[in-house]
Amino acid sequence: MNTLPKENEIALFRYRNRLMAGVCVNISHTRARFAVSTRTSHNVPIENILQTTGQIGKDKTAGATWLNRAEATSADIDLCDLWELVVEEDEIWDLNELAELHYNHTPTSEEMSAFLVALETSVHFDAEGRRFRATDPAEVDHRLEMVARDKEREAEREAFLKWLKFQGTGKDDWINRLKDVAIYGEQSKYAHWLERMAGETISARKAFDRLVAEGVWDQHAFVELMREDIPLNFPDLLIKEANAIQAMYKSDLFANRQDLTDTDTVTIDDASTTDMDDAISVQFREDGSYQIGVHITDASALIPAYSALDEEARNRGASLYFPEAKYPMLPPILSENLGSLIPHENRLAVSLLWDVGSDGAMEIPTWTLSVIRCCEKLSYDEADEILDDAAHPRHAILSALFDAAESLLIQRVEAGAIAVDQIDRRVNISTDGTVNIKIKKRDSKADLLVSELMVKANVEAAKLCVEQNAPAIFRVQDAPDLSDIEPTESEQLHRYQTLTRMRAAAISLQPGLHGGLGVEPYCQTTSPLRRFIDLISQRQLVAIIDNRPLPYSVDDLTTLCPYIEERLRLINRLEQRRERYWIFHHLSQYRGQTFDALVLNTWDHRARIEILDYALQVDMRLSGQISAGKRISARLTRVDPWADDIQFVME
Repeated sequence: MNTLPKENEIALFRYRNRLMAGVCVNISHTRARFAVSTRTSHNVPIENILQTTGQIGKDKTAGATWLNRAEATSADIDLCDLWELVVEEDEIWDLNELAELHYNHTPTSEEMSAFLVALETSVHFDAEGRRFRATDPAEVDHRLEMVARDKEREAEREAFLKWLKFQGTGKDDWINRLKDVAIYGEQSKYAHWLERMAGETISARKAFDRLVAEGVWDQHAFVELMREDIPLNFPDLLIKEANAIQAMYKSDLFANRQDLTDTDTVTIDDASTTDMDDAISVQFREDGSYQIGVHITDASALIPAYSALDEEARNRGASLYFPEAKYPMLPPILSENLGSLIPHENRLAVSLLWDVGSDGAMEIPTWTLSVIRCCEKLSYDEADEILDDAAHPRHAILSALFDAAESLLIQRVEAGAIAVDQIDRRVNISTDGTVNIKIKKRDSKADLLVSELMVKANVEAAKLCVEQNAPAIFRVQDAPDLSDIEPTESEQLHRYQTLTRMRAAAISLQPGLHGGLGVEPYCQTTSPLRRFIDLISQRQLVAIIDNRPLPYSVDDLTTLCPYIEERLRLINRLEQRRERYWIFHHLSQYRGQTFDALVLNTWDHRARIEILDYALQVDMRLSGQISAGKRISARLTRVDPWADDIQFVME
């Protein structure tokens, strides 16, 4: 075979390890230039020219046309028989020799080109310059496996693309990998796999939308919650353990406890609350004095330290409260039944009792392990109605509690507590998917009554731990500097300026000041069904009261503290993020509409504003000069709940 082409002759050659065909433009002793398209040509060493076809190209694209025909014909060429014929020879074969063995005649230029293409792509032969050697049988087997695998991958990719375009059925494996991308985005271990399969980068949002369209997820699925891998359901083992506790919940558990079941005790919670873990009581005496009780459900008596249930509670950190659902820290059989202070049921409690004289003077409180029986479950609204109704049978009880709470508040304020009107924004989702948003000030008599008595219980628990030199997890907070806050008639502005100057509360093994509350020391004990830190504190408290060995040492709490603090921050962030999601979802129907807003702060042509109807704080670009405290109209221009993105502009 003549391997030196003539001018304008079509030839096949290797260029950068790739078989190509072109029209010879010019040739020297060492190199030839080939046109492979109307605009592209390549310089090729003479030794890389494999076949001259004897065909003159009419234009610069003739080589590509020739090669396309050769590739189509080569698909019908099977080199397996030829390989079996020559593999034992262990020789290097000339192209012409192999072609004649294959065809049993001298091949035409077209046949030779097709045969050359087949050789170049075959698993049975390896090129060595212009010649070829039969591949070792073991290597052929390996290559055939790779080819089969590549075909399977390509077939799977084609099927995946069809499914991605809603033209086929998805596999569980695809869906699980798409979930991972939707949850972790670019950090997903399947991000590159998905890009290869789809032929493009698939964003977390696009993966999420595809899963929603498939019906795998609801359009409101909480991806951040999945990302944090927080358990939502309780495994069968823990349900079994909780059922075993229920079976053991008999009267002998009530032995050696103070019987307070005849005390008039009530709970005050939100109307929807089912895990009531604190109650309050008043016991009047004939001399005009009375005894106040704050009763905390004794979760420590139900959940042994270091048990599987305890480990689950530690891992969760606290109950999660979202507008659409609640995920309890403990199985409902404990948090909503045995541990919940349900009316007319005897329950184990840790009670703080103190006397109030007929003159209103409060005596030193004492702690006791008790059995209580709540008489009634009241909502905050119901408690406020009773406080305003002197004829109500429970008016005297709640009034006495309110008077004590008011005295406690005055003491805290005089000790430096930060007095700021807090708000309570409640977002809940009705069964038809409607978002309901209610804004309420936390300044009612019932709010004050409950919050002050709970603060009192937490302070007294912390004091007892300090007095007994018992390790405890305290809440501490530096007192803020509010000296530069100017008087304002705006409650929202005053609240914002005060709260932004307050440092975040932290947990510590050393007792200290809680500057926001104006108390020292302070720990959390009043919600042992809902927060693991409260359960820890309660266990230490119960051990002191009952003169038992302390369940936690300093080293134990030192190990627990970082995890607890991180978990509480995470839970707080998730709850805030979910509430914002539903508010944004609700607002998405009002794009283009205008809302009343208050400017809270300004900087660099931007402002922090509060959308007053929703107590929602967002950042906004300013147009012109404006000062904090100014009311403005803000038009909603963009909202994306999934991306936590919202934009308002000044009207």
